[in-house]
Amino acid sequence: MKRNDLIGGFFFLAAGVFFAVYSRSVEIGTMEEPGPGFLPLWAGVLLAGLSAALLGKAFFQKFEKGEQFFPEHDSWKRVGMVVASLIAYNFLLKPLGFILVTFLFVAFLVRFIFPQTWLRTVVTSVLSTAGAQFVFVTLLEIHFPRGLLGF
Repeated sequence: MKRNDLIGGFFFLAAGVFFAVYSRSVEIGTMEEPGPGFLPLWAGVLLAGLSAALLGKAFFQKFEKGEQFFPEHDSWKRVGMVVASLIAYNFLLKPLGFILVTFLFVAFLVRFIFPQTWLRTVVTSVLSTAGAQFVFVTLLEIHFPRGLLGF
């Protein structure tokens, strides 16, 4: 695992530092009144800190010969499908609306990325979409696109 931990640790350390530095270009605000840079700053700091801990652990591990970054021969295909589905989610959000696109996204992940039964796929998708709707729309009062169907 040492090689994989080093690769992941350096990648996410760089990503965390990027977010923390980039967030400084907008107003950060305070705990009482957070600005648009507040979340990226603290997410970047947390990501960089956890990555540094992973790197520290990796430097004291023994190297295992023959380890692979993707443990299964087709794992890279799943990663590519998740990235493609995230891009599709972004493009379909306005035309189809938050609820429908979120449901389809979660259903795709549950059914095809980590294959489950159709019943589990539908139940997981409905509960995830309802949870996201409750948290983001009801509690946080974020306005998402409604889409062609009006929901």
